[in-house]
Amino acid sequence: MEFNNFIGIDISKDTFDLALIRENRETAMISRSFSNTHSGLVHLEEFLKNQELKMTETLFCMEHTGIYCRLLSEYLTERKYHVWLEMPVKIIRSLGLQRGKNDRIDAKRLAQYAFTNKAKATLWNPPREIVIQIHDLLTLRDRLVESRKSLKQPINEFNKTGFTEAAKLIESKCSITLNAIDKEIKQIEKDLDDMINKDSNLQRLYQLATSVPGIGKITTLFLLYFTNEFTLFSNAKQLACYCGIAPFEYKSGTSIRGKTKVSPFANKKLKKLLHLVALSTISKDRQLVGYYQRKVSEGKNKMLVINAIRNKVLHRLCAVINRGTPFQTEYQLM
Repeated sequence: MEFNNFIGIDISKDTFDLALIRENRETAMISRSFSNTHSGLVHLEEFLKNQELKMTETLFCMEHTGIYCRLLSEYLTERKYHVWLEMPVKIIRSLGLQRGKNDRIDAKRLAQYAFTNKAKATLWNPPREIVIQIHDLLTLRDRLVESRKSLKQPINEFNKTGFTEAAKLIESKCSITLNAIDKEIKQIEKDLDDMINKDSNLQRLYQLATSVPGIGKITTLFLLYFTNEFTLFSNAKQLACYCGIAPFEYKSGTSIRGKTKVSPFANKKLKKLLHLVALSTISKDRQLVGYYQRKVSEGKNKMLVINAIRNKVLHRLCAVINRGTPFQTEYQLM
């Protein structure tokens, strides 16, 4: 597919900025700003009509910014426009060091990114509605868990310091709220189970993923959303880069600068979940326990070893998904 017009869009909570490169003329760029609302979409459509663009030759490029880009990305894909929803880390690495930053400048950089990398463009295939609903429920569950933690924190602190009467007083005042939160969390988890069970593809992927030791329900469901049912990444290395756990060597010419590190650009939610998975596996998985103990006894940094385990678990997961059969001990990837 050949594109001649490139539209970069930088999205924030309330607005989105647009930069247009028409007919491959990078030097002639048009900029506009719209509200990130339904009325803003109407004005966007008017702008596109006034530009008299051939939409079959037009590529929209924007960063995958979660809920803020949902309205616009759904609007564009519903009209069969060509949308490239790119991961921020790829754009940052491609553009290199940049001076100055605001929404209009970022929109221009996205248009330039699309123009320069048009041969690598991957058109966005939005998640199915049920997958979006799962993510919304997971996000709500996270907020409820954080609220419960916030309420319980002073109770635990008073108990630890010996002020048991103060702890009892606070607990009595928020017990109804805590019970209600617990009830809501349980209901959400039941709703998630029901959604998985009624969808054959989700049920299949869920059973495969949770067969890998350490990977539980919540981690699996977040992975299903962020990977669009394991279709966005072709191998474990790509997924590890996205999660921010792939080790990179910092090298220039013949010199190596410092130790091997992971990229600071990552899906922080998946990175955190995979860290918890790794901690679980080194306490339960006999093979990975042995690996962890052996590497630590050799003097390796514990966090580097844990990161290696995160990668091993991710390789197991991708092998299971690609193979289409549940995890078995004899197939463990070491």
